[in-house]
Amino acid sequence: MATDAAGSIRRRRLGIELRELRTRAGLTLDEVAARFDWSVSKASRMELGRVPVTRRDLGDLLTLYGVADETQRETLLAIARSGRERDWHHRFDDVLPRQFSVYLGFEKDAVRISTYEALLIPGLLQTPDYARALIRAGRPQDTDDDIERRIQARIQRQEILTRENPPELWAILDEAAIRRQVGGPDVMRTQLKKLAEVSRRPNITLQVVPFRAGAYMSEESGFILLGFAEPEDPDVACIDLLTRSLYMEDRAEVGRYRVALEHLRANAASPADSQQLIAAASREMGK
Repeated sequence: MATDAAGSIRRRRLGIELRELRTRAGLTLDEVAARFDWSVSKASRMELGRVPVTRRDLGDLLTLYGVADETQRETLLAIARSGRERDWHHRFDDVLPRQFSVYLGFEKDAVRISTYEALLIPGLLQTPDYARALIRAGRPQDTDDDIERRIQARIQRQEILTRENPPELWAILDEAAIRRQVGGPDVMRTQLKKLAEVSRRPNITLQVVPFRAGAYMSEESGFILLGFAEPEDPDVACIDLLTRSLYMEDRAEVGRYRVALEHLRANAASPADSQQLIAAASREMGK
């Protein structure tokens, strides 16, 4: 199931709470909509997390559902406020695809990020020069200013890895990603040095699937699996296509990507051996 900006984690969490409160109150969506002269669609979208919930609407709903406890009310109002806040990446809406902004909202709230890349270094681990070479190759129509703004967004995105309580990142790369000379030998050597450095951080695990591993599951495309702190928030699988991005929450679909990750981890070199593969690629770069 693909989702759009409607699926922000905080709005989705609030929607789950509202649905449970309505159910406990013994009310249907039709009855709630009729009570406030709303469309049933509006009431449904609130519970699905597809629209921000205003303070007034939330207060009315909590009163209708008999929520008198001030602590509970304030907690839900705080979630609603955070669901309406504009995240940092909206400053780059002029250069970032809308669907990628959706992904960044998911990523910011994740506590576990598992990523597989067949051909490129993951965006969270790219150097500015590597990112610049990629963007110039993939978006030749962009102005220099647009390219630099995209790079700024990428650098700011990477700050989640060094924030207080950073997410756990497990990155699996095909050896092709560390051998492909994006930007030339010097750019790649700097990029590989960064990979070696960040992989020593306690919250980052890096594995490389060596060429000698032969064929393996998921070698055709990359994907990301995001996990969240609350059990009520299901994992999300993200796939980038040429013209759009897909976000899947269906447990069966996400489960297939989880299985693929386990196969990839089993086929990849150990983190220590992966360091050796990265060092070898750096030494041989440009030869």
